[in-house]
Amino acid sequence: MTIPMMRELIVAALALVLVAGCAATRLAAESQLPPPLIDRLPVRVGVHYSKEFREFVHRETRSQLDYEITLGPAHVLNLDWLLQAMFADVVQVDDPTRVADITPPLIMVLEPKFEEYSFLTPKDVAGEAFLVTIRYLLTVYDGTGGRVDAYSFTGYGRERARTLASKQPLQIATQRAMRDAGAKLAVELTDQETVRMLLRDPREPLPATPSATVPPPPESPPAATPPPGSPPAGTAPSETPPAEPPPAETPPAETAPAEAPPSDAAPADAPPAETPPPATPPLATPPVSAIGR
Repeated sequence: MTIPMMRELIVAALALVLVAGCAATRLAAESQLPPPLIDRLPVRVGVHYSKEFREFVHRETRSQLDYEITLGPAHVLNLDWLLQAMFADVVQVDDPTRVADITPPLIMVLEPKFEEYSFLTPKDVAGEAFLVTIRYLLTVYDGTGGRVDAYSFTGYGRERARTLASKQPLQIATQRAMRDAGAKLAVELTDQETVRMLLRDPREPLPATPSATVPPPPESPPAATPPPGSPPAGTAPSETPPAEPPPAETPPAETAPAEAPPSDAAPADAPPAETPPPATPPLATPPVSAIGR
């Protein structure tokens, strides 16, 4: 057997092993997503798995190797488990647009779809690991079957591998991508504005969007009761004339002394002389000389 023939046989054997392994790449039931650290909501929701989603198989040929990875059945198992951990009651429906007659009524219906499944081999990234990316599209319907929203979320997974022939690293990387996507779904789903609106109590009024909320005009403080003797309430403080200061607080203006002839009158600054009360005219006093004689 020549060397080229041996090489072809080896490549064919590797392809057979990889196809046989990847064709049955499914996550077993015991490989469920970790329990989400959230409270279960007491609501009833529906979920619709289309035939395409249930039977989704990724097929790809790379480097003369055929990859066939079955993803649908494992996703149905894990999404069922995750939704039952998030909501009190989960019902599978055949058509998400015809749910208005279901009793008890559903709060909402979810429809998952695959948008992308891709992976890189150790040969592609010049390393020793498989890298997996899974992107989903989740469409949300209300309890009457009306489509209200849709958003994408992505999971990433990585697992070390030394050879391309082993199916286990690719399977583990796929499982980790599913776990990453499931954790994002558990945390981010109820944070979506439309989902929050659907989950609210129907007896409560519809909450307003924060951006559309108009703050009420500021209210003037209540007028205080004026004390007795105060001016009327309608009078502005600025219109009330200020009280005149007492004369004692105003310093007297200094004036230069007036040039006037001397007089016996008391200075202006001196206090007025006390005027004695009127009395009986004094008796005539004899002159001193007369007394001496």
